[in-house]
Amino acid sequence: MGFYIMILSFILGIIFLVTGFSRKRERQSKLLNGITKLSGIGLVLFAVWLGFPK
Repeated sequence: MGFYIMILSFILGIIFLVTGFSRKRERQSKLLNGITKLSGIGLVLFAVWLGFPK
């Protein structure tokens, strides 16, 4: 089950990062872009942490 969560977290994190950086030019949703980028980074780091042997 942990493997599937790791893969899902990584994919969602990449999608959030791409979405956050692709809407970089829009000025009105600056806060939303920041939240999207931070959540994407968090999900990718969570996936990396799950990948480490314990």
